[in-house]
Amino acid sequence: MSLKLFPYFQPIVETATGRIAGYEALARMKDENGNTVSAGRIFSDKDLSVKERIELDRDVRLQALQQIQSLPEDTFISINISPEWLQYLESLDSIPTLEMIKQLAVDPSKVVIEITELDGDLDVIQRLVERYREEGFCIAIDDFGTGFSQLDRIALLKPDIIKLDMTLLKSGSTDSRRASMVQMLGELASKLGSKVLCEGVETDDEYYLALSCNAVYVQGFLFSEAQSEMLLPDSTTKQVKDLLSHYRDMAINATSRSHWRAEKVKAELLSLREVLKAASSDEDLQYFVATEHLMRFYICDRLGNQISPNFENSDKGWILNEKHRGFNWSWRPYFFELLGSADTKNRLVFSEPYQDIHTGQRAQTAVLFIDDSRILLADLLDEGQETDLFNGFSAMPASWIPEIG
Repeated sequence: MSLKLFPYFQPIVETATGRIAGYEALARMKDENGNTVSAGRIFSDKDLSVKERIELDRDVRLQALQQIQSLPEDTFISINISPEWLQYLESLDSIPTLEMIKQLAVDPSKVVIEITELDGDLDVIQRLVERYREEGFCIAIDDFGTGFSQLDRIALLKPDIIKLDMTLLKSGSTDSRRASMVQMLGELASKLGSKVLCEGVETDDEYYLALSCNAVYVQGFLFSEAQSEMLLPDSTTKQVKDLLSHYRDMAINATSRSHWRAEKVKAELLSLREVLKAASSDEDLQYFVATEHLMRFYICDRLGNQISPNFENSDKGWILNEKHRGFNWSWRPYFFELLGSADTKNRLVFSEPYQDIHTGQRAQTAVLFIDDSRILLADLLDEGQETDLFNGFSAMPASWIPEIG
C-alpha cells in the first residue's frame, strides 16, 4: 500500500485551568505537493477496499498510541473509533484497538476512546462501549447535536465526554436562536453527567459561547491546529487567562445593564399594578401608556387561570385579545416560584429568556401579585439583545426576585 498516514495532535484545552488537558490524534498525509493535509477523506474513499481503509485507520491509531510514552504529565490522548469497522470483525471478543493498547501496556487513564458515529447498530455500539469501559477507558461521543435521534443513544451509552457539533457552535456565535440551542445541548449534556467539549473553536466569540454552554474543554484553531508534536500543557494558559478576563468584564457589564433595566421594569410594573388595583373595567387601562418593551400583559388568579384578555401593546394603544382567556399557566416555573416566595406581595419574578412565539423576538416574562387573588404577568421585549452573545446576562436574571415593597 503506497499511502502513508500518520498522526498529528490537536490540543484539548481545559477551561477552568487554561492548560492543555489532552490531545486528539488526527490522521494526516502528504499531498502531491508534499504538504501535510487531513487524511479524513481516505476512510470513505471508495477507490480503496474496505480492508485497505481499515488497515490505514488501525495503523495511524497504533502510531498515536505509541507516542503515549512522550505524553506530558496529567494529560490524555483521544483516539477516534468508528463503529462502522466493527461489522467486519468476526467477534467483539477480540478488538484490535484493545489488543494494541494491551500490547503497549498503556495506562487506561491516558486514553479517551472517541466514538465517531452513532448511526450504526446500537446494540453493537453499546457492547463496544462496555468493553472499553470495562478496561478503564473514558468514552467520548463526537458531533453531538447533529440530530435528536442521538438522544436515546447518549442516555444509554452514558459517555464521559460529549463533543458538541462544531457547525452549531459556529452558527450560534452570530445567531441568538442557534446560540440558545447550543446552550440547551450543553446544559443537557451536563445534566446527563457528561463533560462538555466544544470543538472547532476558531474565534473569541465562539470561545465565549462555549463557556456559556458549560464547556469543560475546548478545542480548535483559536488555540492551535493539529501539530506533529504535542504542545506543552502550559502553552495556552496565558491566552485563556486573557480570554477569561475579557469574558468576565463583558459579563459583569452585561449583568450591570440587566440590573439597571430590571429597576426600570420594576418601576413601570409597579405603576401598572396601581392602575390595575384601581381599575373597574378594561377600559380604565386605556390611559396607561407603556414603553415599547412591554409587549403584552394579562392577569391570572392564584390557580394560574387567565381571567383577563391579553393586553397587546401597539402604536394605536392597547389591543384586547380574548384568545387565551381561561388558559392555565400555573405549570410555568416562574408562576409557582412566585407562589412559593416567603413574601409574595413584595416579590417580582422573571422567567428564563425565550423567543416569543408571536413576534419571534427575544423576551422574558415578569410576574408579581396585584392583590391577594390576582397575579400580573407581563411579557417584556429584551431590547437590542437579539444577537448578543451575552443574552443570558443582558436579560434580567432568570428567576431573579428583587424587593418591590
